[in-house]
Amino acid sequence: MSDAPTPGPGDFGPDGPAPSSAPPFSVAGPTQVAIDAARRGTGSFTVSNVTRRPVKARLIVRAGAGTEERWFSIVGEAERALPTAGTTTVDVTVAVPDDAPAGPGTFTIGAALEESPDQVVSGPTVAFTVPERARRRFPWWIVVVAAALLAAGAALIWWLTREEPAPEPTPAATTGPPVIEHEVFAAYEFEAYGGLSYDLDAGRSVDAAVDVTGADLSFSGEFHSSGFLNAVGYFSARLAVVPDPTFEACEAATDYTQGQPLPIPADETTYVCVDLTDQQRRALLEVRPTEAGSSVHVIAATVWARGE
Repeated sequence: MSDAPTPGPGDFGPDGPAPSSAPPFSVAGPTQVAIDAARRGTGSFTVSNVTRRPVKARLIVRAGAGTEERWFSIVGEAERALPTAGTTTVDVTVAVPDDAPAGPGTFTIGAALEESPDQVVSGPTVAFTVPERARRRFPWWIVVVAAALLAAGAALIWWLTREEPAPEPTPAATTGPPVIEHEVFAAYEFEAYGGLSYDLDAGRSVDAAVDVTGADLSFSGEFHSSGFLNAVGYFSARLAVVPDPTFEACEAATDYTQGQPLPIPADETTYVCVDLTDQQRRALLEVRPTEAGSSVHVIAATVWARGE
């Protein structure tokens, strides 16, 4: 066991014992460092004091062929105090700029005594490969924003320059008679001849001797061969001949008669309107001409229900 005294604080630097010819440090670490797509990488190394005394180590990174010192940096302090047989971990970061060419590169990390900075103990040569520069993606967001701004501008211009639609003209108030709503209540055909009493609402013949109040009109014409059939309106049924088979023609007629015979020719179609005043209804009778040798008229009847 050695009787040498324990070194104190004054044993560091030029005041300490003179260095021997043996290397004061041992530097160990990886021989390769991986560089990522962003051209960044890190290597961890250990620097050990082998001088048998406390020392201060100055850490140095040397760039190899095809590289630059500005690519490398030591994490933490570049000068570190190491006790006897002490060890420190040194992390070296590699940051290759975008304008540097792709390809292989190397560097070494070394340590020197503070009092002998030119006597550097180098570690292993560390190799790495610089990847190709990553292609920058086209900033499509700029196109999207520009398109949105153009669309907004176009919409604003259209809004400011658009012509107001011309107001629709107000239709002039009509001065004619009011339009009366109506719907078909019944439609059918029946045969008319002299002596017939008929209920238009029910579409049936009526025996006037038994139920005269149920009939709306009657037909007479014992001498039909003379060319005429007579229609007579009962009670609240009024009759008028009109030129057109329409509800409007019946509404416009003014020559309605009641209880008076209305002659109907045998050889042509005649349109007869029936005003059923007690029921708010109108009916149109299309009285067709008789066939040769017959005294019967076929009548097509349409009954309208009137509404307001």
